[in-house]
Amino acid sequence: MTPNDVFRILQKIGADGLHHANTVTTSCSFLENGALLSRGYIEAHSLKQTPQASDAIDKKYGIWNDVFVDHVDIHHRGGRSKGANQYGPVLFIFALDLLLQLPPGTNVRVTRSNPWNWTDNQKGEDRWYLTPESLEQDIHRGDFDKMLVITTPDSKVDFPNQEADIALDDPKRTLSNGDDAYIAAEKRLRAAAAKGGVRVTIAPHVCQVGCKCIAKYGAFDPRYFDTRFS
Repeated sequence: MTPNDVFRILQKIGADGLHHANTVTTSCSFLENGALLSRGYIEAHSLKQTPQASDAIDKKYGIWNDVFVDHVDIHHRGGRSKGANQYGPVLFIFALDLLLQLPPGTNVRVTRSNPWNWTDNQKGEDRWYLTPESLEQDIHRGDFDKMLVITTPDSKVDFPNQEADIALDDPKRTLSNGDDAYIAAEKRLRAAAAKGGVRVTIAPHVCQVGCKCIAKYGAFDPRYFDTRFS
């Protein structure tokens, strides 16, 4: 589908923005390069990124060089049951019209389910909405499994006007070295933005009532916790 097709449909259902969550390390690579980068791009350019459990699946199903965004804040959507966004504590938030600023030759696909749940015997129509009409009939605001998969000629999505808006989780916990996780993460993100010439706004992520993220973060193994925030 074209970016315009997806923009029109998301606007119709009342989506108010696009979201991408990641770890601090991977997000710093984004800020240093002024763009959301596909995992394939980061690998090809020898940049830093945190391994994700979905990496093998992304390679297997040919989406390693694509950029993923959501029309909903998954932290809000799943916070009462799963806690924080499992992809990472750094949430990039963009206006919906980012879709209208993508380069020529860009294709935007929308998944029917999270690729984590795909199987080898599925057909294309089992994994993707193949037409704007099928997407428009089925999508509702908050359908977090319906992920936008953006394929650009250079496997990245530039920040509009070299600006980025970030909501950063505050886990109320220290890193293994004793530093406050939120303060340390914000410092790293701001340094990366300065290096990349990106004007960045960073504020604590505001949870909805009943969110379990603080309790979940508190239960993380220290080494795993460090990979999210440092």
